[in-house]
Amino acid sequence: MNVLFQINRLEEMPPLPAAIISPHKHLFYELFLVRTGNALHKVDYQEYALTDDTFFFISQGQLHFWDKTHRENINGYRLMFTEDFFLLNEMNSLFLIELVHFDNIYQRPFLQLSPQENKLVYIYFDLLYQEFTRPECYEKALQSLLFLLLSEVRRAFQKNKPTNATKKQAEIFKKFLILLEANFDKKWTATDFASHLFLSPRHLNRIVQGITNQNLTTVIQNRSLLEAKRLLTFSGLTVRQVSEQLGFEDSAYFARFFRKMTGISPTDFKENLSEKYPQ
Repeated sequence: MNVLFQINRLEEMPPLPAAIISPHKHLFYELFLVRTGNALHKVDYQEYALTDDTFFFISQGQLHFWDKTHRENINGYRLMFTEDFFLLNEMNSLFLIELVHFDNIYQRPFLQLSPQENKLVYIYFDLLYQEFTRPECYEKALQSLLFLLLSEVRRAFQKNKPTNATKKQAEIFKKFLILLEANFDKKWTATDFASHLFLSPRHLNRIVQGITNQNLTTVIQNRSLLEAKRLLTFSGLTVRQVSEQLGFEDSAYFARFFRKMTGISPTDFKENLSEKYPQ
């Protein structure tokens, strides 16, 4: 799906195609505002229950799908935008970096909004929809309204899920995530990541732990584990091939790692998930 910016009302959307009902990824951010209704959404093998007044987001590249959800009973919005669309305004170039809750697979991707938070978040979603559906829609207006919406979302996150990360620490954390995405299959250690960021392992660990509540080594291991789950479920590769693709010394070492992290062997995991999501 080619998206720069799009917003829809959930109650007006047509039935989901099979490709959306099944687990899939996007190269854009996807935000949901559930005014009323109940839904189940699975993101990277974690299930989240969405209820009234829930703001929910999916970062780029995350595997997700709706599960056991009656879409006709949900009211609200779905908003999609790319990083390029948002960053066309140079004034906002650091803003997405400061939103440490986005692109952060180690934190719960939703908020229950208070009545005070509801008011402004709802207003910005309404205004974005009104502008997007005008015969002459102004891109600058959408960018400005999106900035205001994400500013309010950042305030809500800071209130509900506070982090003491400074702007500099947030910037380092996002750089670490980019580095991790590019190198999780190379079996880099915490020291390797720290040295590429010109930091000591202790300093980088302190920043990562402050934002994710997990130490640096655990975050690195969890990213490798997540990719292993994705490959075992959908790639058609054997356990040995997955092991090789993720840079493990041999499949036996990979199997021990996987069982230690999940309590199940990669072979059993592959069989269980392949039955649920056949190719």
